[in-house]
Amino acid sequence: MTDLLDLDSTLARMLAALTPLPTVEEPLETAAGCYLAESVRAAQTVPPFDNSAMDGYAVAAEDPELLRSGSLRIAQRIYAGAGPGPALRPGTCARIFTGAPLPAGADAVIAQEEASVTADDRVTFHTRPERGACVRSAGGDVKVGEIIAQAGDVLHPGRLALLIAAGHQRIRVHQRPKVVVLTTGDELRAPGSPLEPGQIHDSNGPMLAALAQQAGATVVRRQRVGDEPEALRLALTAAAKDGDAVICSGGVSVGDADHVRDILAEEGEITFWRLALKPGKPFAFGTLAARPFFGLPGNPVSALVTFLLLVRPGILRLSGARDTTTTRLPAVLLGPVNKRPGRRDFQRGRFRIGADGRLCVEACTRQDSNILSTLTEGNCLIDLPKDSGNLDAGSQVDIVPLFEANG
Repeated sequence: MTDLLDLDSTLARMLAALTPLPTVEEPLETAAGCYLAESVRAAQTVPPFDNSAMDGYAVAAEDPELLRSGSLRIAQRIYAGAGPGPALRPGTCARIFTGAPLPAGADAVIAQEEASVTADDRVTFHTRPERGACVRSAGGDVKVGEIIAQAGDVLHPGRLALLIAAGHQRIRVHQRPKVVVLTTGDELRAPGSPLEPGQIHDSNGPMLAALAQQAGATVVRRQRVGDEPEALRLALTAAAKDGDAVICSGGVSVGDADHVRDILAEEGEITFWRLALKPGKPFAFGTLAARPFFGLPGNPVSALVTFLLLVRPGILRLSGARDTTTTRLPAVLLGPVNKRPGRRDFQRGRFRIGADGRLCVEACTRQDSNILSTLTEGNCLIDLPKDSGNLDAGSQVDIVPLFEANG
């Protein structure tokens, strides 16, 4: 197996061959999930004014009347969305509500639970505040000009909210990758359709489309194609015209009906093929009409594993992501794992938090690349090094959580 390629060096080679897509300016409301094309500075402070963190009473913490009697007269009421009202005068306070601006002269808020109101519109407090208590200071979160997002950051919901709060309405992002998902094989039939002997339902197509969308791509078409070479050639060339990238499962091995790799070599270029990887050895990467081509194995587990380890980072690279790494977490094996040296092995497993607070993981009983049920029984891949053999319970391993979300 000396001709098989190492996963990490091959992934680095693939990412170096990919270029982020062009940029476009979009309204923030429609840019969720995109990656920033440039760093962003705050256009205004967050919050933009001093405001109350709760319903209560705005006071001057050092008001002599407050210090002497613990009581003040309510001079005004301030609601969220209203102006700050007139400045506080000595001996007075303002009834204030969460998010409302503090009036001039106020530097603390006393919660309404710590106060008793009398009939003459006076309020007696059961606590003495410190300056700044229960006050959200202007710029306490973000100051004008502060860098609040970096180029290559994903616009997840939290970052989206921060950019809007900091005064931005439009932002420059990389275009979302448009991908075409092809599944090949004469045996494939549409989900739910009647099956004749020798036929199976196409589970790879919907699975890969869902994974691509989860990675941030837009799936412009999903298509099943038989094994006839000319039909494959037409489908592949059309896919390269319609998408920024082509994701194809099946036809990249060495069988008599595996024509995809040959067509790719004729119509485009094969950058690499065959990895020291289990499952997923026959993965291929190249270009077709100058579009990136990801050739995945036909077995569903192999297709999923190679998507997570190779295609997802590739989509992130096209999207302009600063970080394309796959999440790996340390865990301890709960039971022994069988493995032969020679290929890096990603076995399906189930992890949980142990009694000692550490992650522990147990391999699924069945590891064949066609056993789809392990994708629901398990919740992770156990990353077993290329040269390792069998591992005992208690061994330290890395795990890759399954179905990781974008960003």
